[in-house]
Amino acid sequence: MKKRVLAILTALILTAVLAACGGQKNDNPKAETKTAQTEENKADQAKTPEKEEVKGEPVTVKVGLTGTDSKVWNYIKEEAAKENIKIELVFFDAYNLPNAALNDGELDLNAFQHHFYLDKEVEELGYQIEAIADTVVAPLGLYSKKITSIDQLEDGVKVAIPEDVTNGGRALVLLQQAGLIKLDEAAGKLPTIKDITENPKNLQVLELAATNIPPALDEVQIAAINSGVASDAGYVPAQDALVLEDYQNSGNLYVNVIAARSGDKDRPEFKKIIDIYHTDAVKKIIEDDTKGSSIPVW
Repeated sequence: MKKRVLAILTALILTAVLAACGGQKNDNPKAETKTAQTEENKADQAKTPEKEEVKGEPVTVKVGLTGTDSKVWNYIKEEAAKENIKIELVFFDAYNLPNAALNDGELDLNAFQHHFYLDKEVEELGYQIEAIADTVVAPLGLYSKKITSIDQLEDGVKVAIPEDVTNGGRALVLLQQAGLIKLDEAAGKLPTIKDITENPKNLQVLELAATNIPPALDEVQIAAINSGVASDAGYVPAQDALVLEDYQNSGNLYVNVIAARSGDKDRPEFKKIIDIYHTDAVKKIIEDDTKGSSIPVW
C-alpha cells in the first residue's frame, strides 16, 4: 500500500515539474507575438522615409501695379509658382487706384508707391493698409523733348509735374534743386505751387496725372516724371533725365514698398513673395532693366 501511494505521489510531482517547465518556455504566447510585431514595426518605421508634404490648390495672390512693364514681377510670378503661389498681376493707369483696390479687398498686395505716398493716403483716406517690405528707390527726373540742358530752358514755358500731393511736392523740390524756383521753407516736405516764392523764368507749372505726363512732353518744355513711368515710356532715366533727384538726402521717404492690408500682413505666402523679391536674381533684373535708375534697397 505504501509503495502504491509513493508511486502516485511521484507521478503527481513529475507532472507538476513538467507543467512548470512548459510554462517558462511560452508563458504568454500572445504577448510574445505582440512584442515581435512591435519590434518589426519599429524596424519598418526606421526604414521608411518621411512622406513629402502633399501640395493642395495654389494660393492666389493678386498684386496691383502701375504701368505695363513688369519684368521683375513676371520673374517673381514664375518663382512663386514653385512655392504653390499663383500671382495675378493687375495693372492700373492712375496712382489713386491701387490703394483703394487693396483696401477694398480687390487686391492682396500692391507695389507701385513709396513710403511717403502711402503714409499720406493712409492719413487722408483712412486706409487700413501698410508697407510690409522695401523694394527700390526710383529718383524723380526732369525730362524734355525740346531741350538737352536745363540752361536752354526758355522764359514763360510750361512745366508738367504730378498732380498728387506727395509726388507733386517732390517735383517742386526737384525744380528747386535744378535752380529754377525757390520754395517757402515753411512748406516742409509737401510744398505746393502756392509755396513758390521765386520763379525768375515765370514758368507755368501744370499738374497732371503722373502716367499722363510722358505724352504731354510734346506740349510742355520740361516735365518731372517718376522713374518707373519714364522707363515705361521708353526713357532710360540715368541717361535721359536732364536732372535726377538727390534721393539720398530724403531718408526712406521715397523708398518704394510692397503694401498689404494691415490684417493680412503676416500671411505666410506674402513672406515667401518678399523672400523671392529680396534676392540677387531680382536685383540683377532691376539693375539690367533700369540701367541704374532704380536702386535696390535691401
